[in-house]
Amino acid sequence: MAVRRTWAAVIGLAGVSGLLTALATLLADRPWLAAVLAVAGTILAAVGGALSINPARPRMPAATPGLAGGNDNVVFGAIPHEAASFQPRPSEQRRLAKALGRRKRAALVALPGARGAGKSQLAAAHARDCVKQGYNLVAWINAEAGPITDLAQLGVMWGLTAAELSSDQIAAQVIQAVSVNDRKRRLLVFDNVDDPDSVKPFLPAAGTAKVIVTTNRQEFTAMPGVTPIAVGMFTPPQGVAFLISATGDHDADLARKVGLQLGWLPLGLAQAAAYMRLNRLTYQLYLDRLNTVELDEVLRQQAGADHPGILKATALSIDSIQRADPAGHTHQLLTVLAVLAQEGISRFLLTTPHALTALDHDATTMSRALRVLANASLITLAEREHVDRPTSHHPADQVVIAVHRLTATIIRHLAGQQRLSHTIDNATAMLDTLTDDLPLDQVVHRRRELDELVTHILALCQHSPQPTELLLANCNWAGQVLKSAGRLDEAIPLHEQTLVDCERVLGTDYPQTLVSRNSLASAYESAGRLDEAIPLYEQTLSDCERVLGIDHLYTLNSRNNLAGAYESAGRLDQAIPLQQQTLADYERVLGTDHPDTLNSRHNLAYAYQNAGRLAEAIALHEQTLADLIRVLGTDHPQALTSRNNLANAYEAAGRLAEAIALHEQTLADRTRVLGTDHPQTLTSRNNLASAYEAAGRLDKAIPLHEQTLADCMQILGTDHPYTLASRNNLAYAYQKVGRLAEAIAFYEQTLADRIRVLGTDHPHTLTSRNNLAAALRAADQTT
Repeated sequence: MAVRRTWAAVIGLAGVSGLLTALATLLADRPWLAAVLAVAGTILAAVGGALSINPARPRMPAATPGLAGGNDNVVFGAIPHEAASFQPRPSEQRRLAKALGRRKRAALVALPGARGAGKSQLAAAHARDCVKQGYNLVAWINAEAGPITDLAQLGVMWGLTAAELSSDQIAAQVIQAVSVNDRKRRLLVFDNVDDPDSVKPFLPAAGTAKVIVTTNRQEFTAMPGVTPIAVGMFTPPQGVAFLISATGDHDADLARKVGLQLGWLPLGLAQAAAYMRLNRLTYQLYLDRLNTVELDEVLRQQAGADHPGILKATALSIDSIQRADPAGHTHQLLTVLAVLAQEGISRFLLTTPHALTALDHDATTMSRALRVLANASLITLAEREHVDRPTSHHPADQVVIAVHRLTATIIRHLAGQQRLSHTIDNATAMLDTLTDDLPLDQVVHRRRELDELVTHILALCQHSPQPTELLLANCNWAGQVLKSAGRLDEAIPLHEQTLVDCERVLGTDYPQTLVSRNSLASAYESAGRLDEAIPLYEQTLSDCERVLGIDHLYTLNSRNNLAGAYESAGRLDQAIPLQQQTLADYERVLGTDHPDTLNSRHNLAYAYQNAGRLAEAIALHEQTLADLIRVLGTDHPQALTSRNNLANAYEAAGRLAEAIALHEQTLADRTRVLGTDHPQTLTSRNNLASAYEAAGRLDKAIPLHEQTLADCMQILGTDHPYTLASRNNLAYAYQKVGRLAEAIAFYEQTLADRIRVLGTDHPHTLTSRNNLAAALRAADQTT
């Protein structure tokens, strides 16, 4: 139950300029590990390691209302709004309707075409029509970077909790659920597919779902089972009709000349019409201005457009925006949008007070700029599913603002490297404020926001050959939140790349580089890769002492983290002296009542407890709890953690009556203060169940373990360390009452999950293997 300071990613984010300051992490439980140690008995004696917990049986999406069997009318994703002066394309629309076929059979249709040809608008028109017809499901999946993220969010919307499975597992379960043979009407649109291989595993192979894929890749035309419907340019009559409708100018001959100049590309015609309408130009005046625009060969190659007219039209529209807004708010916003992820940014994020300040906007200028850009056809608006009960984390405003990929390429090129670097700095500052509003303990409940912010941070990195210190700090934050969400397979590569970039750009001794190295070590430790974590911690401590001095907070934090890693590796002979030294330094530098000092005292107490020095551990826990109550108050989260840790120490010493009373009080207080779904509340419930079990009160322990497992699965996910610990603890309780078949099944599931998630050599995996072996031996003895 000791605390670990991670001085992690949040360092150097909003509000911190210049030299970064050390991040002090609050006191943390060692809950599930302690719970397992508290489970005690012959199995743990044989195991000698940390255990995990896991919930009851996982809920599959197919059983969720509105998924396979429900009757709900579900609309998911950001279906684009109908474009201004939308021009029907009856030939393509008839072919699309015919290819999708009748109600009782599945269909897979691809809409290949050039960028800006109107593929998404054609698919969106059909999707909106399906919504009006009352389809059971209409899902718009942004698949430009792969479909997994949106499919996983659809699974969450259907009742799978945000972290219940890994994202690709949720996505696969969603496709399995919609691939049923029933009379439900379902439409899935995979929009902007750039890599055909990324969507192939997620195309329903059975059932009655209709699937539309929009793409600029021609591979789909030869894919078995796919009906391709090419989406080309407007025909001349369509293009002329569109221009006349959009501009009000009925000169068909000149409209035809404009169309020829723009290659009849719908995106180019839309921008041209908006430009003429806003500037009150005739077709001829527009053609005259278009001829003044010069293009360099680099832009032609970058944009990949078949016709230079669209490049000229976009450049002309951007120039018009700049001239109409001397203050530069509109063009600055457009450039920021062009460097963010191409999936677009949620309007509620873009318009938060902190984001507006970072972009030097207010609500009025932002609203005006968005209106101008939309009228100029330089941005698109789409709307996600309606939110019936808005909250601060799920606002009513579900509009997504995006810039077409071709338009964004032109904008970035025309901005020039210097202006682009300044724009990336502005975008980084905006994201920095948004990351501040997403604490680590909320990432499980705010999965969509997490995914969106991480995607934008990674997009900025792609446009930044020399990332700034603040962008690197945001990358570090992204790795931290992914780790907190249990997504180590994503967090570790990101931390590794961030460290490489920090060393390259900032130097090996720069404070942010030290932070990044510490964060990577922490991720390795979480993954059980202690042989990699400990050398990194040792290197970081040595560098901190050399560069910053022995009394710098980074140095104290680094020493604390190294001691914790030694402890995790069972090297208590090194961990305890280091914890003692760290506590003495905290007391000397910060004072005895500083929260960091109290945190360090907890870590030392936990190390004593691990070493069997229970009298010293309990005395130190009691002193720390009294000081925290005096300094912070009885309901402060650190005080609640301290009470939990003391209860575990009592339990380890066999003082079960005191342990149970303290666990009951802590659970009640955490439920009241933090809520029933908070991870620390789950920790308390698990620890109380283990204390009941140690006291032989299995009639109370087992229902509490079962409840904890179910809640862990729902809130944290099946792969989270707490969940794995919970399943293990429930298995042990079943074994203790002779329910060996259930115990063995849970042990087998936990072992398989740990091998998959943590690897065969992780200490927790070895623990699971030993526990399963002990249960199998017990079963043999009863037969």
